[in-house]
Amino acid sequence: MAKNEFDLSKLKGRPGRWRDWLESRKIPYKIIFILMGIASTIWFLVRVIPKPSRATYPCMKVAAPFMSGFVGYLLAVGGLTALSRKLRSRLINVRFCAALMLLTGVIIAMAVTPANNQQTQLKMGPDDGPNQPMGEAKGIFPGRVVWVWNPDATNEKFEHNDFATYDWYFSAHNNNPEVIGKMFRDGILRLTGEKNARNAWESVFRYFNLNKHNQKRGYQAGEKIFIKINQGQSRWVLSQKDKDNGFYLPKTLEENEMRRAANFVPTEQGPYVVLEVLRELINEAGIPQENISIGDPMCPIWGHNYEVWAKEFPGVKYLDKNTTNFGRTLVKLTPEPVLFYSDKTITDKLYDVIVEADYLINMTNLKSHMIAGISLTAKSHFGNIGRATAGHLHYSHPANRRGGRYENTGYRKYRVFVDLMGSKYLGQNTLIWIVEGLFGGGASEIKGPVKYFMAPFNNDWSNSIFMSLDPVAIESVGYDFLRTEWNGERKHDPVNNDSEFHPNINGVDDYMHQAADRANWPEGIIYDPDNSGTPVPVLGVHEHWNNPVD
Repeated sequence: MAKNEFDLSKLKGRPGRWRDWLESRKIPYKIIFILMGIASTIWFLVRVIPKPSRATYPCMKVAAPFMSGFVGYLLAVGGLTALSRKLRSRLINVRFCAALMLLTGVIIAMAVTPANNQQTQLKMGPDDGPNQPMGEAKGIFPGRVVWVWNPDATNEKFEHNDFATYDWYFSAHNNNPEVIGKMFRDGILRLTGEKNARNAWESVFRYFNLNKHNQKRGYQAGEKIFIKINQGQSRWVLSQKDKDNGFYLPKTLEENEMRRAANFVPTEQGPYVVLEVLRELINEAGIPQENISIGDPMCPIWGHNYEVWAKEFPGVKYLDKNTTNFGRTLVKLTPEPVLFYSDKTITDKLYDVIVEADYLINMTNLKSHMIAGISLTAKSHFGNIGRATAGHLHYSHPANRRGGRYENTGYRKYRVFVDLMGSKYLGQNTLIWIVEGLFGGGASEIKGPVKYFMAPFNNDWSNSIFMSLDPVAIESVGYDFLRTEWNGERKHDPVNNDSEFHPNINGVDDYMHQAADRANWPEGIIYDPDNSGTPVPVLGVHEHWNNPVD
């Protein structure tokens, strides 16, 4: 259990931002205390009175000691002043007694208020045991998920992102492109059973078109491919100055910007797996560069990625929703909503590149997520949503916000991932699903990767690539890897190990159950994200492994 310590300088969240704002204006601490006491009291009452359960939120736990101490201070000053005047005595030191009562109040408040990082006991792990498949397997070899691992893919001596030395997981000296390319080639051959890349991609296209169009044909001239990658943190990690400099990470920071460095750079798509996909599609499958678009529509492409890809393939369209500078192609929103969530609450627009694509390739990363539990190919679709963020969809996760309580756990709940996987523009227009796991994500999705302990990684980088033609099966495999690694018992690199249990929250795989079998849908929910009147079909097969070794 964490030790309770009260330190004004360590405040986080909204109270911390209040403190920073007041300090920046050189306001005395005595006045800061009074102003923060007033603000904390008002904020606590406004938030908690309408919904008492909010008192357990981490931000409320920060505000509560200030509110309690401030109210106690006012009562002490008022009461002791009145008593002193009534007794007409100077024996009572009002300020001393008030301070003593304030200290007592704060200690009591801290004692009864759990520390921010304490966790209420939660049910952990999935409800279904190993080797209990549900659903209908998809793929040339139904249900096949290929995992390729090679410890030579990355630099074992690299420890973690370091702004001071400007050393990052995506840096050229931390990756072996030749090994990574061979890993991907081996994967696509194993996925299809073919002996060369050209035939392998022909098989993938023929399988897709047979299932979607009932035509056993390959890629045809003029058809468009959209490669959806994961660049989700670039929109807020990069400052406007960074964006105006080609979307590169800054090499220097002002003293008041140093907090940003903690998020340099999250576990997202690096240059080399995507580069191999482009090489395969263009050099092996014969697809013209101009028919391929790549990006994360909600977010800009990192400059370090664009530099590698555009050097070899300048004709590919590199997407951005705000600018055509730096070789980017502008994407636009659809005129009307095209995504209709099946709980009948909201709708969303997508981007033109998505609805106009004949094929979508879903590429993402292997990582834990502090709200959803895990972040794989289904979660990656959040970047396709036509809004500034996808925060409006968090209500369907096990937790509804960062730092929030897990109040939506368990099974047979509405899960927005099923709608995204079932959309005719998203999941049902996907050619292949690829999870880049060269550098596995840490406890928080907004920070960098860490080395993994489970076998065969053994305190090295995860050095893996996963691929499948079954969207449910690849989620299931990724989930089993993540819940094994992040079991709440290991101690990863402190740069990103805050709460090591998120993938094991009960119900994280609820969306997989529902995507595999409509018998697992919540009562009253019929998944129909296209608003077509036709429910989402079985999307794939879900199953847990028998153990993490065999």
